[in-house]
Amino acid sequence: MTQFEDLVRGMPVEVAEVNRSLKVLWEQEGNVLTRASLINLAVYSEAPDALSANTQLMEQVTLEHACRIILLAANPAASKQRVQAWISAHCHRTGAGARQVCSEQISFLLDGSSSDLIRNILFSHLDSDLPLYLWWQGELSNQIDQQLWSWVDRFFFDSHSWREPAHQISILRSSVASARSRCVLCDLNWRRLIHLRLAFAQAFDHPWAAQQIDAIRDLAVRYNPEYWITAILFICWVACQLGWELEEKGEFEYRFKSGKAGTPVTIRLTALPGPWIGHVKLGFEQGYLEVNWLGNFLETTLQGESRLKQILPAGETTLAGLVREELARGGEHRTFLGALKLAEELWKTE
Repeated sequence: MTQFEDLVRGMPVEVAEVNRSLKVLWEQEGNVLTRASLINLAVYSEAPDALSANTQLMEQVTLEHACRIILLAANPAASKQRVQAWISAHCHRTGAGARQVCSEQISFLLDGSSSDLIRNILFSHLDSDLPLYLWWQGELSNQIDQQLWSWVDRFFFDSHSWREPAHQISILRSSVASARSRCVLCDLNWRRLIHLRLAFAQAFDHPWAAQQIDAIRDLAVRYNPEYWITAILFICWVACQLGWELEEKGEFEYRFKSGKAGTPVTIRLTALPGPWIGHVKLGFEQGYLEVNWLGNFLETTLQGESRLKQILPAGETTLAGLVREELARGGEHRTFLGALKLAEELWKTE
């Protein structure tokens, strides 16, 4: 019988024997372990330590989401094509019971990989009754197989680390359009902003703030230098929600026109070490709205006829936490798509 420690660590298997080995494994361990799965979660990466890092990440993700995990670690520069495979599982105890619920994981190391190889390995190891969520880590490639897009239900990526975000989005749009894909785009960078956006928007529930929308004159955002793309997504969300139109863009300053009143609004970005977005200040003709990141909390200050302060949760900051939150939410992310269209204009270099 397979030892539980070996199951956690991962057992090497022949690629052709993966599914059969998993079946035998669960038959042997069925008295103490229960396999559970709601989705296929495939993760593609070309990072040197991808298998180890993503295995640890999946241990955290499966605390809340049972799935069949397929890790694809590729080394396209390898001179010879070779595929190695391992099977493992992430098991978590259920309540007060003795049984453990497990998410199975299949890991592949692809040397000299091609788009055809990635597609064939992935498709042949899916649980066919479940939707496919694909997380593509790092830069996108024009070589992504078109047939793959037609199978993906939700496509995960993290735009914050992209070197040329406008080019990356162009690849993504053309790939999805040419494949006539139904997949929903899920940017973890957008998920990073959820609690800041909620805190900012909630301030306009106050009657006084709602009346000041046409009196907005400027917006200042302080962000971590590594999260410029995140900061752009945030200001584009603000602009889209308030109906602003872009008039002029600079390196760190942008000028918009208020959709209703035609009033000019200036946005300034300041890069300083700290949280991805540590400070936001929206200026009215008289008064302001301010949001500060304070560790695990966000502090909002609304200064108008009176001064109103509020403390709200800052949400998850770890990558595993962002993935868990994204997996817990559905929908088509239409608000994101609107902000993304404007962000592409600001990301473009002349």
